[in-house]
Amino acid sequence: MDENKTGLMASDKASSPLLNQFREALSPATSKPMTFEQRLASLSEAERTFILRTAKLVQLAMQMRKASNDKTMGWADLVKSMYGNMGITKRSLIADLLEEVDPLDFMVQSKAQLSSQEMARSLYDRPEYRLPKPSTADDATAVALEAVLADTAQEPRTKQSQVAVGKEAFIAAYTPIAKEVAEDLGVSYKIVLAQAALESGWGKSVKGNGLMGVKSHGEEGGVAFTTHEVVNGKKVKITDSFKAYDTPEDSIRGYADFLRANSRYRYFLTAGAENEEAQLSALQSSGYATDPMYSQKLKNIMKGLPDEEGQG
Repeated sequence: MDENKTGLMASDKASSPLLNQFREALSPATSKPMTFEQRLASLSEAERTFILRTAKLVQLAMQMRKASNDKTMGWADLVKSMYGNMGITKRSLIADLLEEVDPLDFMVQSKAQLSSQEMARSLYDRPEYRLPKPSTADDATAVALEAVLADTAQEPRTKQSQVAVGKEAFIAAYTPIAKEVAEDLGVSYKIVLAQAALESGWGKSVKGNGLMGVKSHGEEGGVAFTTHEVVNGKKVKITDSFKAYDTPEDSIRGYADFLRANSRYRYFLTAGAENEEAQLSALQSSGYATDPMYSQKLKNIMKGLPDEEGQG
């Protein structure tokens, strides 16, 4: 056996510079990975704001999935589904943050999901997640909702008042109350007025004087009729009970009370009255309607509303 070995496996202790380079390149890393707190601490102020804002939106989306009994995604899966173009480092940090502060109370299931009807029934079995009436208006103009598909299951607690019907009459009648309520809430009056128009089809589909599509959630005196919800991407026909009011104006005031009483609308109410885009985004995420195009339909209506100084 040749005792004068040469090459990388040579045993002489005097290491060459070349061997040292290989050793440095191939040696296992000795530094410890950053802890979760260190990862957060390494973020800039702008990055922290972005991570927090994004995490809140993901959290709201998870609440909606849980409400419909969809347990097929954990935090990491949901972040990836919503923000697939985001870098994996940020996605991982957001998922880890949500897992830390809001761990899921269920085991993630396979893609063998419940049927749409089963998911819809589950949604309405949980009062805290029952969602207000969504829009079924035309995407482009939102000038009318579908005709009510069934008669009321019970009489409203009040008589139907005269409701202003048609765009011009509707705007003239309800702009003052929309501004009153919006100022009280700290939101754009155009969003309030657009919701009333969209939910009622410019006054054409109204029962119990309800313009805003607020559900009664088990309270007595509601008006029951058939509507649609979008569950797991599919439109599902459901009969539910909606609040009735003495006047259409009272229904807009009742809408304000409903928003203040439900914490899931806090982001909408704190987005800032001048920032309509942020308000619309928060309203969509809060689950006021299951229609994924709800905020876009509101935006379409808002474009046709008069400005505050005069005609639009």
